[in-house]
Amino acid sequence: MRAAGGAGFPSLPELGYASLLAGVLALGTIGAAIPQTGRARPPDLWAFLLVALAAVATVALRRRAPVWGLTLVMALLGVYLLAGYPYGPVQLCMIIAMFEVARQRSLRLSLLACGLAAVAAYAMVAARSSRQLDTPVVLSVAWLGWIVLPWSLGALVHAVTAARERARQELVARVVLEERMKIASDVHDIAGHGFALVAMQAGVALLVFDEQPEQARESLEAIQATSAKSLTELRSMLGTFHPDGPGEQDLPGPGDDDAGSGDPDSAGDTGLAGLPELVDQVRAGGLPVELHLEHPATSLADDIDVVAYRVVQESLTNVLRHAGETTADVRIARQEDELVVQVADRGRATPQQTPRLGRGLTGMRGRVEDIGGRLEAGPREGGGFRVVAHLPLTGGGR
Repeated sequence: MRAAGGAGFPSLPELGYASLLAGVLALGTIGAAIPQTGRARPPDLWAFLLVALAAVATVALRRRAPVWGLTLVMALLGVYLLAGYPYGPVQLCMIIAMFEVARQRSLRLSLLACGLAAVAAYAMVAARSSRQLDTPVVLSVAWLGWIVLPWSLGALVHAVTAARERARQELVARVVLEERMKIASDVHDIAGHGFALVAMQAGVALLVFDEQPEQARESLEAIQATSAKSLTELRSMLGTFHPDGPGEQDLPGPGDDDAGSGDPDSAGDTGLAGLPELVDQVRAGGLPVELHLEHPATSLADDIDVVAYRVVQESLTNVLRHAGETTADVRIARQEDELVVQVADRGRATPQQTPRLGRGLTGMRGRVEDIGGRLEAGPREGGGFRVVAHLPLTGGGR
């Protein structure tokens, strides 16, 4: 008999364990036969053979086919008892086999196996007791206990194991979902910002194409630079998920000789050091931006540095998309033990409007909260929209 996932014959360690179990059961059978002299058939070669076969079935099949193991053990035990051999430790094989069925198989299957084994055990004891002076009621209850108790323990172990496996799978699913959301947020930040600049520059180019060709050319060059930079950042970010490392970074972007430098940092500054370049890009797209940097002279922790940059990037992208003709004000300052990042505009929003929680704002909030900060976003008095991120500096400075 060959079970799926297991070998057809017992392995050498299994045969060793089975031999050890058979030896212990044989010695126990000899000892159990002494007080049953006159009421049971003395154990002989056939008795020891049945005990040995039961031990082999118990050990060899408990992992690969526990139901078949229980079936074979019950059959051998039935032959042993009906032959008149003494009650004894051979019943341990039945207990182990029943426990393994309940531990490894579903509750429905193990309960069915338990019921059938209980009926078989009762029938064996009743048939043997009808020819001897044993007390069938007491023996039947005892044998039912040797069936039900190991089943109960095995079912409990099965339930606990199943619960742990479900918890592990839920944890894996949650981690995968969080990673997907992080990737989506990264792609949204990079691509969304780039597309917003490209769209604005394209609009400017179309507007001045005939009357100011030089301005149109500058807009087209800005589109080329922005798209190449965004493509390089995407390749840098996606390359971190490649099993062989960020090899895709070596592919140059269109029209950008430096796009494939292979250095992740060269794919675009993602810290506060990159803010001047970011602001210049936005200004070139037609949005006046005032930048006020008052962050501490000491360098920030990488996660705080990146989150601060992403908050400014996404906030300016939202201004480009939604605020219309306006100006933006970016302020970054240290207040006690936190870094405050504020981006405000004077666009169309009013205090009575409720901000729509799009992917960008949700992603910003998630980034900030992941490092223990908090994000405030909403319409400002006098019109416009304001985003304020409070990033903790505790343990962040180096």
